[in-house]
Amino acid sequence: MDEEMTDVSQPFDLIVVGAGAAGLAAANRAVDLGGRVLLLEKGSRVGGSAALSAGILWTAPDLEVGRRIQPDGDPVLTRLVVEGYEQAVADVRAARVTVSPEWLDHLGWGRACKIDIGDLFARWSAKVGETSGGLLRDVSDVELICDQTGVSGVRFRHAGETRTVAGRAVVLATGGFQGDPELKQRFIGGGADDIAVRSNPRSVGDGFRLGSAVGAAASRHLSGFYGHTLPSPVPVTPEVFLRLTLYFSAYGVIVNRLGRRFTDESLGDEVSNQFVLRQPGKRAVLIWDDEVHQQRALAVPYPSGMALDRHAEATKLGARAAQTDTLDELVQVVARWGVDKTALQSTLADYQRASAGEAVALDAPLPERPSPLRTGPFRALEIQPCITIPFGGLRVNGDSQVLNRDNEPIRGLFAAGADAGGAQDLRYIGGLVFAFVFGRRAADAALLPVDRTDAGHLVSV
Repeated sequence: MDEEMTDVSQPFDLIVVGAGAAGLAAANRAVDLGGRVLLLEKGSRVGGSAALSAGILWTAPDLEVGRRIQPDGDPVLTRLVVEGYEQAVADVRAARVTVSPEWLDHLGWGRACKIDIGDLFARWSAKVGETSGGLLRDVSDVELICDQTGVSGVRFRHAGETRTVAGRAVVLATGGFQGDPELKQRFIGGGADDIAVRSNPRSVGDGFRLGSAVGAAASRHLSGFYGHTLPSPVPVTPEVFLRLTLYFSAYGVIVNRLGRRFTDESLGDEVSNQFVLRQPGKRAVLIWDDEVHQQRALAVPYPSGMALDRHAEATKLGARAAQTDTLDELVQVVARWGVDKTALQSTLADYQRASAGEAVALDAPLPERPSPLRTGPFRALEIQPCITIPFGGLRVNGDSQVLNRDNEPIRGLFAAGADAGGAQDLRYIGGLVFAFVFGRRAADAALLPVDRTDAGHLVSV
């Protein structure tokens, strides 16, 4: 339905705030259930951060792996997302959108497929717009309306007018708070207020603030976030989000300006990324040899990924980059970037000895796959941390119901995607899949007239 024709005078079965992956998934499911849906988007385009992604739908292949990767993640939410993966893929296929064959070694352990994310969002948004409800873009000043029992609608501005709309339920899906310096510093800390944003910069905590205003509690894991390292001092723009992401850092050696390692690199670039934020100057240096360069850095990070010499590309864009014949020569160059030379020499020597099996005390655990550091030429890049989405947000249960501080559901209020927190901690087991699984579950819980008393209502605190 055209925006001008959307009738907001009658109550809606579901009002969704935010037309990113989770919001579109919730709205799509509600339409399938016969609901009258209103989808509100603050921007002029749908898709949010997911529209900037590679479109990889993935998670852990089973619950055992999920719990091994995320031992402190919410056990209920982890189970539901692992079990919900196949339904999420089926929902994409039901929209007649291209889905690649599945691969089973994403990041070394995940199951994954690539979807045409742009086509999916176009189809889902058109479907919502063609129903008895509608999709409104360029919406601002959203407020939740409450009655004596819970959330009963929203108030917002659109096309120069303030509108008040009633609804049985509201889903908050505004994409997290990565674009808001205040919330990043309050929850993530460590100077996160000016960390580069590797996603939609207009996700500024709208959902979190709306929920908090009506008594919602915050989740656990507020200090954690997902993102990847990028070369420094290259400006972080959508053109380099995927192109220059240093996925292969898991096979290199990362040191801070003190010349010390500070993480087990093999845990993944997304983990190292979080620790870089805590280092002096919020910068680090990635070092690797030619064996890693040929086998890992130049390889595609996933099927259909981009094969690119990221070191050469970063050099062209003005990053601090070096390539030398020997490791000693590389240390000399990196020292000119402000890294302690003596400490760096010691760190690399100890790392090589430990890799050879000697008993050596290290600043960080020796990786499961130690970087060889034996074949020239050797390369280095200064790297910076970036945030894609926060791990913290509103506290929810397995049906995406928003909870108050007593862990009781706030009637009529749901959250999904990056507005819902607590599911993930240090490591990462998927983004799109959480949006699709819990967007769907929010719509089911809001609209289905059945008693949903499964374990999905439980939440760990």
